[in-house]
Amino acid sequence: MIPAELLTKYGLQQAEALRAIEFAIARALIMALRKNLAVRIEDRLEITEFPHLGEPIELPSMTIKRKLRRHIFHLVELELQKRQVLHEAEELKELRGKNVIGEVSRIANDGTLYVTLEIADVFRHLILAGECPLRFQPSHERSRYRIGDVREFFVSSVLPIVANGRSARVRIRLNRITKELPALLLMELTGVAGIICRRRVAGGFSDIVTPVRIPKDSINSVGKELGEHLNVFIFQAAKR
Repeated sequence: MIPAELLTKYGLQQAEALRAIEFAIARALIMALRKNLAVRIEDRLEITEFPHLGEPIELPSMTIKRKLRRHIFHLVELELQKRQVLHEAEELKELRGKNVIGEVSRIANDGTLYVTLEIADVFRHLILAGECPLRFQPSHERSRYRIGDVREFFVSSVLPIVANGRSARVRIRLNRITKELPALLLMELTGVAGIICRRRVAGGFSDIVTPVRIPKDSINSVGKELGEHLNVFIFQAAKR
């Protein structure tokens, strides 16, 4: 009843894919038939009914009507997709608190930016989708974005979400107003650790504290990216 290719379609381990399929089939049948059931997949699909009285009874899968079969297949796909998204969110959670470069691919009517992110690590190259709501955009940039604009963003969260019970995806929430962003950009450009942004008025200024002098061109580059002035102060901890 369930195509064999579903075991590999979503990139899950076979054992996990089987458990997800069993769970989805059991839930669909229990809701549709109002019976106590258990589902097991070994060499074949086994559906066992547990009546209130008497011994367990095997329910032949061939007795399941076509309409219910289509509904079961839909729930199986959704469950496998949800499991895949949970895995992806777990793998991508290391992006939280980092800065990423993204290209604006769509602008929603409410001002939300949908952004294409290209993330490269040691083993793979990922193309991901992020979103930056209007409230996380500097006021001087709102309504000025265009499709194809490339900007730096701060990753504030990576969450698995289910939309209306019909689809699942990883939501990467982006931010352009956080005070962490100028400090991260300066550390990336200069290689200097320990740079901190004490205060930021997005589009106005950022007060930056750095342990050593940093190149002026790096300061100017970050200021241009963010459209604001960077006030940089050198602070060296007292030696004991």
